[in-house]
Amino acid sequence: ACQSYLKFDKVKASNNEPLVLSSYPEFIGCPASVVFHTPFLRYFTLLRSEHVSRKAIEHQLSLGNNVGLVGDGIAGIFQCNHDDEVVALKNRKGLAKLALRTGRPIIPCYSFGNTEAFSLWYDGFGIMEKISRKLQASFFLYWGRFGLPIPHRVNITMAIGDLIQVKQVENPSQEEVDEVHAMILAAIEETFNTYKSALGWGHKTMRFV
Repeated sequence: ACQSYLKFDKVKASNNEPLVLSSYPEFIGCPASVVFHTPFLRYFTLLRSEHVSRKAIEHQLSLGNNVGLVGDGIAGIFQCNHDDEVVALKNRKGLAKLALRTGRPIIPCYSFGNTEAFSLWYDGFGIMEKISRKLQASFFLYWGRFGLPIPHRVNITMAIGDLIQVKQVENPSQEEVDEVHAMILAAIEETFNTYKSALGWGHKTMRFV
């Protein structure tokens, strides 16, 4: 998967006092649920993390925490290629609905270099993708330097876009969801186009599926 999003709600200091680290909410990452049940991988959960489910994310947001997640998840892995940057988010509107329900703003981010860190192979019939979605775990072949699971030497840079303010709506209409979703897609593409040339990705284009 190529991109991630952060819902962010910065706490302001009162009485003109300077902000300190404790003034900011916790950052919670949301990996696939299988990570919590896989040996070795589950140790990553010692870092602040939560299951990527609506209930779990809403709970963390209710505590005032920031939540980071990969918008296209497993589906995005099976769209990677060397010609362009494909984001599997065109019809995935859960993030927009969640933002509306909670009233939390969104910061769109794009991670340059992720799609070049490893080479991968998956079948062209979609069988591995269907199995991966069913089991909520990624099943594909990948390799890096020397044919080993060691990343290729590429720079990984997280580009951060402009904050998207969202008005809280307890039961958003489809039109409201569509409007916020369109804003998210536009912000991701703008972030990508703004920084791609400076990072050596000027030859790449972004495509939503």
